[in-house]
Amino acid sequence: MPKATKRQQFDALIGANQWTAIHAAEWELLRQTLSEGSLRDWLAEVGLPVDQPYRGVDTKTLDALEDSLATMAALYERDISKRKLCRATVIAAKDRTRFAANNQKVDPVKRALKSEMVEWMLVWLSDPAMFPSWAKIRKSIRLSQANRR
Repeated sequence: MPKATKRQQFDALIGANQWTAIHAAEWELLRQTLSEGSLRDWLAEVGLPVDQPYRGVDTKTLDALEDSLATMAALYERDISKRKLCRATVIAAKDRTRFAANNQKVDPVKRALKSEMVEWMLVWLSDPAMFPSWAKIRKSIRLSQANRR
């Protein structure tokens, strides 16, 4: 009998537990059973809401990045026990995004966007509480620069 794939194991866990959202306990069970690599993608595919910091950092657009970092900053502020995990999550996202920013095979416009995103995450890492205010200022500067072009 062939061994179940990780995706089949994931689907079986989701089906057996009939979760409506992924919180700390659900995330831990998934992580213990499967590697973290594809979990976020699979959870997005099945449409289950996932709490931060387990949801990760969304780097599809600057707006998505701002939203996920602001949510992460709020969690960082209110739950001291999650601070280390929040920082590790942002650091991992920054590293992945920096890789894309430095990849010469990636379109130059996208590389520039990814470089900007790395800067945003570095600001978050230096002071999560300041990030939401900084992001508003940075967005207004980017908008005024775009309007001058």
